[in-house]
Formats: sequence, C-alpha cells, structure tokens
Amino acid sequence: MLFKIAVVDDDISNLKTVERILTSNGYKVTCLTSGEEILSFVETNKVDLILLDVHMIGMDGFETIKELRMVRYGRDVPVIFLTADDDIETETKALTVGAMDFVTKPVIDNVLLLRVRNTLELIRLQSNLKTEVRRKTNEVFQEHEKYKRLSIQVVQTLAGTIDAKDNYTRGHSSRVAKYSMEIARRYGYTPKEQEEIYMMGLLHDVGKIGIPDAVINKPSRLTNDEFDLIKKHPVVGFDILKNISELPKLAVGARWHHERYDGSGYPDGLAGNDIPEEARIITVADAYDAMSSNRSYHDIFAQQYIKRELEQGKNTQFDPVFADIMLKMIDEDKEYRMREHTESEHIDNETNQIQHIEKLRNDNKFSFLQMLETGGIDTAVGLKYCMNDVEFYLEMLNDFSTNSGDRKNNLCSCFESKDWDKYRIYVHSLKSASKTIGAVSLSNQAKHLEDAAKHSEEEYILKKHDDLIASLNGIVGGILMATATYNNK
Repeated sequence: MLFKIAVVDDDISNLKTVERILTSNGYKVTCLTSGEEILSFVETNKVDLILLDVHMIGMDGFETIKELRMVRYGRDVPVIFLTADDDIETETKALTVGAMDFVTKPVIDNVLLLRVRNTLELIRLQSNLKTEVRRKTNEVFQEHEKYKRLSIQVVQTLAGTIDAKDNYTRGHSSRVAKYSMEIARRYGYTPKEQEEIYMMGLLHDVGKIGIPDAVINKPSRLTNDEFDLIKKHPVVGFDILKNISELPKLAVGARWHHERYDGSGYPDGLAGNDIPEEARIITVADAYDAMSSNRSYHDIFAQQYIKRELEQGKNTQFDPVFADIMLKMIDEDKEYRMREHTESEHIDNETNQIQHIEKLRNDNKFSFLQMLETGGIDTAVGLKYCMNDVEFYLEMLNDFSTNSGDRKNNLCSCFESKDWDKYRIYVHSLKSASKTIGAVSLSNQAKHLEDAAKHSEEEYILKKHDDLIASLNGIVGGILMATATYNNK
C-alpha cells in the first residue's frame, strides 16, 4: 500500500529534508507551507498522515489541527507535530490537542521513519484490533491453532509499537508476558489460562501510547507533574482494552499492574486479594524485568540485588506467593539468561557515523569538509541529518545559503518594527535550519534569541541581534567558499 503523507512547514529546507527521507522510503509526499494550505488541501484530498510544523507564520500548528477536525478529510487523519522546541510543555500541548506523536527538528531520518511507521501501524491496529479479535474468535471453533498464532501476532505487533516509544524498553512487553506465563504455569494455571495471561502481559503497558515520549525517555528524575502523567497510563490502557469483549481480561493487567499488595499503589489503591490475581502476577514479572534490563536511569542489576529487592518487597509491593515463585525461577537461572540481551549484530550508530566521517575526511575528494569546519560548521552533525549523503548535504548547504537573504530580511524587518512574535517564529526556523547543516553555534544563538522573544526580553534581543546576523553572514560565506572549491575540482 502506498501511504500518502502531507508535510506542512514554512521552512523550505525542512520540507526538502523530510520529503527526501519519506519519498526514498516509498511514501507519496505532498509539501505545503502553511496551515491554510493544508486545510484547503484536505477539503478534496485524502491523506494517511500529516506532519505539521508547530511554529508558522499565520496559523500555527495548534490552531491548524483544531481546524483540521472540522474539515471533510481532516477529521480522523493522524497528525505528527514537527518542531525545534525541546520543552515538555510544547509536547504535552501537542498531544492534548490531538497529535499522535512529536518529532524534533532537525529531523533524523531513522527517528522520523520510526515515528511515521509506528503511527501508521498503530492507527491500523487501533481500527482493526477489535474486528480482528472478533474474527479470530469466530474461527477458533474450526481452526484453533491458526487463530491462536494470528491473534498473538496482532497483539505482539501492538506491543512492539508500544515498546518503540521508549528507547530503553525494547522487548519489555514480550519478556513480561513470558515471565508472567511461567509464574502462572508453576502456580497451576491451565494452558488456556496461561495463554490469557501471556496476552495480558503483552498489552500491560498499552496506555503508554498516551504519554509524551519526552517523559517516557527522560534520563533524569521526573517532576511531580511528569510522574502524574506516567501514572495515567494504567487507566488509558484500561480504556483502550475494556471494550474487547472477546478477551475481557486483557484490560485487567493494563489497569492494575501498578497496584501494590499493601494498598499504596495506583490507580485505585487496591490491596491484597482485592487486586486481580493476574495483575499480581504481572506486577512481579514487570518489576523483575525493570531490574534485569537497561533503563535510562540504571544498568542491568545483579541477580543477588534483584533477589534482595523481591524479598524485601513481599507483602508490601508484591504478593508473597508470586514473589516466591519468581525467586525460585531466579535460583534456577544459574547463567542469568532471564534478562535483556543485546543482539550480537547490533552496531553502535554513533561509532559507525564517526568512522564514516573519518573516511570522508581522508578522501581528497571531500576536502571541502575541512573548509566547512574552518568556517564554523560541524560536518558530522550536518551529514547525520542528511543521512550521510554528501550530495544531498551539498544541496542543503546551497539551499541554506540561497535562502539566507530572505531569512535576514525577515529577521531585520521584525527587529526594526519590534514585532517580537514574528521575530520568534523566524528565529525558530533559523535555529532548526542551521542545525540541519551543522551550524551548531548559530543554532544556539538563534535558540537564545527565540527564548528571549518568547518572554519579551527586548533588551537581550537588541543586544544580540546584530551578532546573530554577523554569524549568519559568516556561515554563508564559509559555505560559498567551500562549495566553490569543491565544484572546481
């Protein structure tokens, strides 16, 4: 199926980058430059997904998405926001107004493709899951084994999409499902009951669909507001799964896997045997995998440490019966196989990228890279955002220098009229575009001025505007010199 994607951004360089990434991976792309254009476009055209810039002249992304929901072909189309903002408030607001996901600029090809694929797959699964489960249930009387395999595949795909939101929980849902099923088997569950708890384990974190990525992947301590967001995912998951009448217990693990045996958990504060038995099993399995996996805030813990935590958590966090079964499983796991494993073929992307850049630098044909760096450009950053495609990088450098005149005119016009709201939008665009080509220092200057404009810090803008324009001129001069040298070879 050829998916149709509309990309809306008032910066031509950003449009070109996103268009190239998507078209080279088989998507049909329509590029538009304003909220007004996308509203007009979806009056008569259907698209599968919209990538929408937040900060634009005229209608911004938040206004646009609200209007989209009143347009014929815009009511149900999923939206991913694009922006160079790096604050949780923007992402939270984006999700609140109905965005499915959030991609920061400059865009990294693998990140963009992952978010696009996951969103399209998630929409497909959300629309088809209930129908799929009902259809498979009807087939169970004739083809039980076929139903079992296919329905598990559907749920596994959804679980994989959930895990992909978190950089540190790849495979988490699958491992929790396996540990839960083994605990249930040892406790005496029938094969059918074991299958049910396996499915429940796969989908116990489905509510994370509604939590901002920046919160899920935050490496430092969460604020109280951020933790409150995290604590909503059990109820969100329950609401997603509760209407699947063919498998009513799916929602049990999602809602109550963060309850504690002593009643101090969430969302309902249940205690002891009031917590559904399957949820008590999943709680133990979930906690074990959290300790035996790499997370943003810790590495894999030693088995002895995990055993001590499980022992201490009996009767407070954990049902003692199921904690004891897990402890028995740990004792039998002499080689510590029950943990997250790194695939042997995994290659460190950062190391690979550095090696690629060094190869280019050692090639005389690409000596222009050193000239760019002399002019203040970090070519490793620029090539990363241009998919390590040198010719495309040259094209983006050329676009940046060609468009620099308009950027300066717009910034200076707003500066002279002291229109700080428009100044903020133009400097925001410069922040993203300059980072895309590796002009990191210029991008940082633009970011500081964007923050100043956002908070009406006029004195700072008056002091730093000329420095920004001078830096922009310097970067453009370096680009022109380096590309001229390259083209003459």
